[in-house]
Amino acid sequence: MNTLQAIIGMLFLIGVAYAASTNRKAINWRTVGAGLLIQSALFILITYVPAVNQVFNAVGTGFAKVLSFASEGATFVFGDLARPAKMGFIFAFVVLPVIIFFSALTALLYHLGILQRVVAGLAWFMKRTMRLSGPESLTVAGNIFLGQTEAPLLIRPYIKHMTKSELACVMVAGMSTLAGGVLAAYVSFLGGDNPAEQARFATLLLTASFMNAPAAVVFAKIMFPETDYDHESGDKREVEEAEDSTFISAIVGGALDGTKMASAIATILIAIVSLIALFNFLVMDGIGAALGVNEMIKASTGGIFDGLTLQYLFGQVFRVFAFMMGVSWAESLQVGSLIGQKIVLNEFIAYLDLAKLKEAGTLSPQAILISTFALSSFSNFGSIGISVAGIGALAPTKQKTLAEIGLRALLAAVMAGFMTATIAGLWMSIF
Repeated sequence: MNTLQAIIGMLFLIGVAYAASTNRKAINWRTVGAGLLIQSALFILITYVPAVNQVFNAVGTGFAKVLSFASEGATFVFGDLARPAKMGFIFAFVVLPVIIFFSALTALLYHLGILQRVVAGLAWFMKRTMRLSGPESLTVAGNIFLGQTEAPLLIRPYIKHMTKSELACVMVAGMSTLAGGVLAAYVSFLGGDNPAEQARFATLLLTASFMNAPAAVVFAKIMFPETDYDHESGDKREVEEAEDSTFISAIVGGALDGTKMASAIATILIAIVSLIALFNFLVMDGIGAALGVNEMIKASTGGIFDGLTLQYLFGQVFRVFAFMMGVSWAESLQVGSLIGQKIVLNEFIAYLDLAKLKEAGTLSPQAILISTFALSSFSNFGSIGISVAGIGALAPTKQKTLAEIGLRALLAAVMAGFMTATIAGLWMSIF
């Protein structure tokens, strides 16, 4: 990838957001510029500054080690079924326990007050650099570690008083980031049972999660600029203490929440994968066979796509975005397919396919890195409903507004993830 391609890609993404803005004249370009500078600074610091790089590598290594603890619990319950080296990669017995374990761990860290201190510090920094209101900065910082329905709980009393721009920022931030539990699952996808690879992808995904937070602000404030400064929700940046009375109740509550999440993910994946198979049967064996294009597609893609499939169609639609992010045109079809699956279906499906492509050696290291960054968020159509329901439950009077801004907020979240991937590719091309 060359530097010019990345710069054009950045301008393209800003242009898309500008075209979709609700009030172009009200855009605060200082906030936009600050967000982009913070994204670049984060990537450079984490990747190229030895002291910071060592810290994040240590965190990534620790993350990989913690994954091994999750496997201990899974092995205790499921026995040899939870040993991928013996029986292959078994999703239900390897990945889902990781989500449950990390949910419990996050709840414990929150109970001990560790997570609140980190979030409060990040919120202070974001308020000072990007001129966000206190509740905005708090929920954006919280989304680095928490899910799209958990982070708004940090500002529950303030949501009913928020302006449309603030609500959009909360919604976009939730869809632009990943929760710790699913992030751990993606580390297990991409790293397999290799601790070194797990540590590497843990560092990459943590870097993406940090970078996606300011990116969410950038695109939220371009597409939903603040115009009602008199009614902003104030300077609140303190995180409330945990409600659990003991650390045991925190662990139990977190584990039960993780169980609900794991169950929901498994259910959704069963439905989506089955529907994809049905769609591909109708399209490939029906339309593709009738038109005689299946063999042509298979030959032209080197066997990566079997024919006229949903994945191939996604690739054709989204390959331009992949190219704009810095992927070579030769690989843009595969990466475009991953992006399409992530937006229309969900990132779980996309990361599973990315893991398969990585294992097969189909993608270059550069394309794998950009894909890892581009997929690292909850920005898919299903998240609109989750956000409207989750945030709306905390402030019923705002549910109509949340529903109205849903589609545009999703576009902002998608662009935020793309910007993170583009900036990562840009600095890699320079250094």
